[in-house]
Amino acid sequence: MTHPLLRLLATDPKQVVGLMSGTSLDGIDAALVEIQGSGTSAQMRLLRFLTMPFPPGLRERVENLIESNGPHHPASAAELSTVNFLLGEAFGEAAVQVAGDDRVDLIGSHGQTVWHQPPWMKERVDLRASTLQLGEPAVIAARVGAVTVGDFRVADVAVAGEGAPLVPYADWVLFRKAGWVRALQNIGGIANVTVVGAELSEVFAFDNGPGNMIIDALAQRVSAGAERFDRDGKLSAAGHVLESVLNELLDDDYLHRPPPKSTGRERYGRAFVDRFVARHSGVRLVDLLATAVAFTAHAIAHSYRTFILPRAPVGEVLVSGGGTHNQTLMAQLETLLAPLPVRVFEERGLPADAKEAAAFALLAVEAIHANPANVVAATGARRPAILGKICLPPL
Repeated sequence: MTHPLLRLLATDPKQVVGLMSGTSLDGIDAALVEIQGSGTSAQMRLLRFLTMPFPPGLRERVENLIESNGPHHPASAAELSTVNFLLGEAFGEAAVQVAGDDRVDLIGSHGQTVWHQPPWMKERVDLRASTLQLGEPAVIAARVGAVTVGDFRVADVAVAGEGAPLVPYADWVLFRKAGWVRALQNIGGIANVTVVGAELSEVFAFDNGPGNMIIDALAQRVSAGAERFDRDGKLSAAGHVLESVLNELLDDDYLHRPPPKSTGRERYGRAFVDRFVARHSGVRLVDLLATAVAFTAHAIAHSYRTFILPRAPVGEVLVSGGGTHNQTLMAQLETLLAPLPVRVFEERGLPADAKEAAAFALLAVEAIHANPANVVAATGARRPAILGKICLPPL
């Protein structure tokens, strides 16, 4: 019998499912793509995309696990183990749904980050840089019957990198444009940007700061739980930006920290929002929401003025992620970044919502071909690394 990896290496093009669940916990994004070749000449075509809601109760378990995590509130090993397998089953189901009757040669699963502690962020001297994503790839491989690559971030952290952002390699391979510098701005729970030039050596990337995370939490409070996010920006549009509160938020040491850098729910999650609301208990929640939207827009714009535009002649900003649906946020971002053109990402038939899931499909191909896929200028790693752990399906 031919070894599954040998058979996979000989298959070209490959039909690959990319799976992604971000810090917003919006659901599982699944993209079925066709990938021709590997390395810097790889080409991709989207076949199908969907976002699958978490099974009942799982989102809440994941959120509680994340928010109770950390050195001062450790989660139980039993819950970590259980949620790891439940997420694996959910990711596997998303892969089955997006594939339909089409064949699946390979799966690349980002998993669900439950703790991300880059080298700069250690709350105790006995802690070390580390990152943890759940969604057991062996369960996905068994559910779908395809080679599965998961747990991409740890290889970069193992060589002293931030472990994030990881999409810059895919951004450059798939979306570079001759003679043009582009900023590929993603606004998920956290906002992150990749600056793409003609050469891979010119690529740099980092997390700008909060994306939808604070906005989502406040939108739930404003709507008394009726909405899980600021749908189309309508809730925040009814509020007023409080300039003094905005200035307080912008006095954030993460925003002034030079790249490479990454952040997450550990910094801007539930505890951050609880403290923020408590500090401003006499203020209308809808005004705090409007101010949080402004905070995200201003934090992104600040990162461009401080770290990007002095270094690279950016010609356009292409925005992807859930933040593209928030019209209030997008309007503010366009105003703050003017005269730079800002538009919603739509490249090569790939919609904005599918971009990150598709990126992890490409990273899976690179893992199989043993091609390093971390961009050291983005993560700060000491050297290139082959990303991902390979799980073979059962016989």
